[in-house]
Amino acid sequence: MKKLTLSILLLVFLMSCKTQQISLGLSEQKFTREHHYATRMELSVYRTVYLDNQTTEFYYFKDSKLYKMNHGFTPYGATKPQPTR
Repeated sequence: MKKLTLSILLLVFLMSCKTQQISLGLSEQKFTREHHYATRMELSVYRTVYLDNQTTEFYYFKDSKLYKMNHGFTPYGATKPQPTR
């Protein structure tokens, strides 16, 4: 009985944990509000690129909507990744 109660409590706890969901189409405003540690790497007429300093992943926005995510690329001789084109 004790194990069953503990298992149920653990299940309820795990189901109640909130995870951050990032999906294509996410607004840039919501992204910057939830990822205040992200650094803007590029700002142009065509797109805005943010680098998540915790995961080293790049997030690409066009018309204030997320359209691409990746880890960029590291040019030969460089130590840090760069956003893709």
